Amino acid sequence: MENANINGYILKYKLGEGGMAEVWYAENILQKPAAVKVLLKKFCEEKEIVARFENEAKLMVRLDHPHIRTIMDYGILGERPCMVMEYLEGKDVAQRLKDGERFSNQQLIEWWNDLVDALQYTHRKHVIHRDIKPSNLFVTEEGKIKLLDFGVAKIKDNITVTQTGSRMGTLMYMSPEQVYDVKNLTPKTDIYSLAVSFYQMVTGRPPYPHENVSDFEIQESIVRKNIDTAVLPEPWRSLLPDYFHKNPEERKELRKIGNVAGGDETIVINPSHNKEQYVVPPVAPSPYTYIRRQKRRSSIVTFLLVTFIVALVIFALNNIITAYFNAFNSQAKNETQIETGKKKNIPKTPVIIPEEQPVDTYNDLNDTIISQEEDGRVDEIIISVDPIQKEQAIKNMIENYYRSRSDCENLSRFFDTEVKQYYSKSNVSISEIQKECASYHGKWRFTEAVIDDASYVFTHHPQQQKVYVDFNMLYRIKQREEDEWILYNIDVSLVVGENNKIERIVERRIEKLS
Repeated sequence: MENANINGYILKYKLGEGGMAEVWYAENILQKPAAVKVLLKKFCEEKEIVARFENEAKLMVRLDHPHIRTIMDYGILGERPCMVMEYLEGKDVAQRLKDGERFSNQQLIEWWNDLVDALQYTHRKHVIHRDIKPSNLFVTEEGKIKLLDFGVAKIKDNITVTQTGSRMGTLMYMSPEQVYDVKNLTPKTDIYSLAVSFYQMVTGRPPYPHENVSDFEIQESIVRKNIDTAVLPEPWRSLLPDYFHKNPEERKELRKIGNVAGGDETIVINPSHNKEQYVVPPVAPSPYTYIRRQKRRSSIVTFLLVTFIVALVIFALNNIITAYFNAFNSQAKNETQIETGKKKNIPKTPVIIPEEQPVDTYNDLNDTIISQEEDGRVDEIIISVDPIQKEQAIKNMIENYYRSRSDCENLSRFFDTEVKQYYSKSNVSISEIQKECASYHGKWRFTEAVIDDASYVFTHHPQQQKVYVDFNMLYRIKQREEDEWILYNIDVSLVVGENNKIERIVERRIEKLS
């Protein structure tokens, strides 16, 4: 690829690679820099992915705004589609947060106002971004902010395609309606995601716990839990709650922030402490501050000297007392040995104290071998199942479930007598599931599910003896054998209980592909 020519731009070196494309630094004959985004070769045979890539180029070439990255050209390089984009120097907001950079209120206010401008512009063009998050907000070396990556953007009222095996957007920043349905979105989705992104930029952490938490739990939080806005400083405490409503119709339109007192105060981000609050630099000290500190420093020195002397005294007394008790114990031991020698020697059975065993996190899958000796001792050998084996067993169960869904009478192999959540319903009996299953497969006689193995995400909860599982699949249905397949891209979340049966299952973000 190096030195390849795309519409007058020569590729110099690779800047990076993502899940869908690689990006190269390039220059034209006038040494004008550009970033060239080239679709990965392995995807060039996938019509849906190529269409999505072209869709991004067609969308972005229509957008001309100072706070949206510019697309300058589109072309084909050795059968690989590519885009020639504006070259930017700087870092995205996600990386800056990770690096612990400091943002002032004034910076955040300026960035908010610029992005409000950008989104109002795209929404007037009937374009919904659908993936607004800190890593798609780029800050240049001059401190200007740019909105990136319209790869999953949607032209309102038109159907767009998505990459098979990928999520439409990033979960933590999704709106509640986006969690359930990617087909009927409005500009209010972008408004919600922008507000969530700024919540993290202001507080230094996402609105919901995200470490050691499954996608299922994050989805439940987005849909059911309210975001804690009490931790926000002004003006964000008055602004952002307007955009966090679960019902998109209740969200207000984006508005800019005016001048705010204290806007130059710096907010300190500490990425290593999720619960760390913003620290505003202290005000300048009064003329009397130095005197007070000098007195305090003097008293501290006196305290330390006294503490040191007391410690020496305690240390000396401790040595004296220890020596005394050692001598006493030695004498008592000698007397005991003399007294014992006078008695008849009787062999004693040794007492063995077993070492403390680690807690077995998969006790529900353990095989235990028990044997009883002639003297009454009981030996137990516990053969524990490796987590990788556990995950593989769950994968096999899931694939068997989707392969045999039409066999409605045998669904008890996968579910208990009652399922806590079955797709959109709660506390559903197995008999009701079987009836719904029969009704569904009475219409859609042919079904297939192709699960992307790389999309599996497992979150283990040993104390609850549950495993949360998230994955993506391409689902095909048709009524008659001669019909064309109807394709859906679906994200699935489920909970597997201690008996290795499905306790909850939900299909979310169902995207029709054809």
